[in-house]
Amino acid sequence: MVIPKGITTIKLQIGIVPTADINESWLTAIIGLILFATAMCIFVWNEGRAVKMAYSLDEALNNIAVVQSNVKPLPEFEGRLVYVSGPISVSEPLTEPDYGVMVASIKLKRRAQMYQWIEIEEERSFPGAEPTEADKHYYYTTEWRDKLIDSDSFYIRFGHENPKEMPIKSQTQIAEEAYIGNFQLGMDLKKKFNDFVEVTSDERPERKDIKMHAGLYYYGEDLWEPKVGDIRVQMSYAGKAGDIYSVVGKSENGVIEPFITSHGQEILLQRMHEISVDQMFHLEHRDNYWRTWAIRGIGWLVMFLAATCLANILKTIITNSNVLCGIIAVESLTISVSMSISMLVVGFAWVWYRPVIGLGLALASILPFLYSTMGSSGASVASGQQQRDNYRRL
Repeated sequence: MVIPKGITTIKLQIGIVPTADINESWLTAIIGLILFATAMCIFVWNEGRAVKMAYSLDEALNNIAVVQSNVKPLPEFEGRLVYVSGPISVSEPLTEPDYGVMVASIKLKRRAQMYQWIEIEEERSFPGAEPTEADKHYYYTTEWRDKLIDSDSFYIRFGHENPKEMPIKSQTQIAEEAYIGNFQLGMDLKKKFNDFVEVTSDERPERKDIKMHAGLYYYGEDLWEPKVGDIRVQMSYAGKAGDIYSVVGKSENGVIEPFITSHGQEILLQRMHEISVDQMFHLEHRDNYWRTWAIRGIGWLVMFLAATCLANILKTIITNSNVLCGIIAVESLTISVSMSISMLVVGFAWVWYRPVIGLGLALASILPFLYSTMGSSGASVASGQQQRDNYRRL
């Protein structure tokens, strides 16, 4: 049997084109696959974390005991999750003797900054041209910085030397003993007090080498014209004695410690002011909700970049398939793929906790394809047919 040459050419050309496209974009495809795997890991981890936290918050709310702060820790509260609200008290105030600062609070933070040289690099090159060392320009200015800047890495080091170390370090003191009523706050709970308030004192330090202005302490000859190496210090506190806080945690020998739920999540809550139990858990659910959506946005962005890298291969596969070409619009391929896969993963993760929402999201994952297909189905089919015709003419 003799096979016409034209038919043989068509079959060879149709088979060669996808392989050629794949070979030409293999590096982009590898990057796309890595990004795809990264996005899937982000989605799976984030949704698993969100579901476990939602379960854990519900479990904790159903098993919590509301305790008055003036009640002594009783045996029936031992090992249980408790809610306590009341004013903070500390065993002794925190001090910074060099600055004459003394505050009765859970935390006292000293933030030290040094006046240093910083390097600014700018590139001046024509669009599309590879920048060279000659196109780079360096500028130097001085700023207050919390961390030491290594001037040895500067392009022009002469005249822009920074000190090798900071004589005064930043630090945070934590009170040894802090209480709400008769319940002592554990170290993990004390670390959660981060609503710092700047110390505003009119008392000037006794040391003559320390100057004070607008609540800041300066080490230098002239605070209006600082020199490289000058230091300034700012004081702030958190959890001041007498302020009312509401906390949730496990009572262990009269100390509030983290409570571990059956899902392995840690429950240790702290809010300023007197807040009811229901309101505290509502706020935690809200924070979990927004945190989850923020990470979802990052996951979708990574998925979109992955779909963009794999777009050439996906378009080649779609345009050479009579079935897929009529279903998927090539013009909006990257957005459709990234949104659909993201919604599918999120939906399946929530099936057990919120079945209706989970299944709804899973089913809704096909909507991006349907929308793009309805909007440009004719154009997609025509484009796919035209590409196949072009392949056959080769």
